[in-house]
Amino acid sequence: MVSASLGVLQSDLIQFKPQLPKWKILAIYEFDMAVYTKIFVKFPKRFWPEGEGREFFLYASTRRGYYGIWQEFEKQYPDSNVLLVTVTDKESRRIEQQSDNQTKAEIMEVLRNMFPDQDVPDATDILVPRWWSNRFYKGTFSNWPIGVNRYEYDQLRAPIERVYFTGEHTSEYYNGYVHGGYLAGIDSAEILIDCAQNQMCKYHVQGKYD
Repeated sequence: MVSASLGVLQSDLIQFKPQLPKWKILAIYEFDMAVYTKIFVKFPKRFWPEGEGREFFLYASTRRGYYGIWQEFEKQYPDSNVLLVTVTDKESRRIEQQSDNQTKAEIMEVLRNMFPDQDVPDATDILVPRWWSNRFYKGTFSNWPIGVNRYEYDQLRAPIERVYFTGEHTSEYYNGYVHGGYLAGIDSAEILIDCAQNQMCKYHVQGKYD
């Protein structure tokens, strides 16, 4: 049972011997591995607006995706003094390749532009996940590109003889989510049990235009 992420399957971390058939390799590369980064920043005090309807803030940069979506947690975690900023795709990859201090400096510049009338203190701590750089993940979650349909999905999760594939990218309805990985694991276990107990080991991939 191979439960490696789609990003890992698209990398050279795992070598299959014999090599996977061409149709399986093509199916793996039909899908995208997205990068979605939530950066947590802690401050000695709160300086952003508070009150009803103040959970999210937007930074309208001329640069696409540059520290644009902010969220505070005072309602859920009072006095935490933590902000969360979300970046994706190219910005995620760029940020992962620089130091936390560089990221912190960029964030401080953005926040002081957002709140020019406030005394914005330097951040005391920062957490920058690096899902894309981690060779055991190579991204955050799988994505179905435009034009990909059920046929490619069935090929993606289809076994190769006794080698089965599972993970959130093989979840029919919940790819991209943690519970998608969990449900895919249950589905895969049931397939293996059915194969072992009832000798029902065939996996049918319906034709693309059927």
